[in-house]
Amino acid sequence: MLAIVDGGLESLVASMLVDPPKRAIAWFAGGPPDQIELRRSAAASQADLIGLESAVDSICDSVLWSALPGGFGEATLLLAALAQAAKLDRSRVLWPRHVAGDLNDMLDAADRALLVHRIGLIELENTESPNIRIDTPLIDLTDRQLVELAVDLDAPVWSCWFEQPQAVDIPAAQREKARWEDLLKETGGQRLLSRDLNADAP
Repeated sequence: MLAIVDGGLESLVASMLVDPPKRAIAWFAGGPPDQIELRRSAAASQADLIGLESAVDSICDSVLWSALPGGFGEATLLLAALAQAAKLDRSRVLWPRHVAGDLNDMLDAADRALLVHRIGLIELENTESPNIRIDTPLIDLTDRQLVELAVDLDAPVWSCWFEQPQAVDIPAAQREKARWEDLLKETGGQRLLSRDLNADAP
């Protein structure tokens, strides 16, 4: 399996669902210019904490798909992930897409994954690569359900990019921090924000 990771809560939780972790290679998806180094560092740390096989940088300019309009960015990201999975002889791509329970966004993301998968089948017809499936384990979860899953998994949320001290001046990081920390406190998961209390987390 190739697990798309970006140092966020969604990719952390999705990666922790892989059993055993060594079945997955962490593939860094990048992010906006003001976040990319923080995300890269967080993604590498999370891969190490979870025990993923290895961490690989994306093969394309990751800033490209984060800047593309509409669904073009996600489609470009998924196609690049399929190409990398084929190169590494992996039969599955783990896409930690999460739409916070919005039905229209859920259907849109599911359709995009299906269409990109079909494109992949066409391109792989004349190769020896396996049929590559795109898994979306978080796509139908609300924010609360995602946080409840993180609590069940004892996920080290403190390792997420938006929890790092260097993220304090990044508005997007502060929005993510407020979004998830409030829910963690409501669901009894505040301990996951402390590195000291989770030193033995997987």
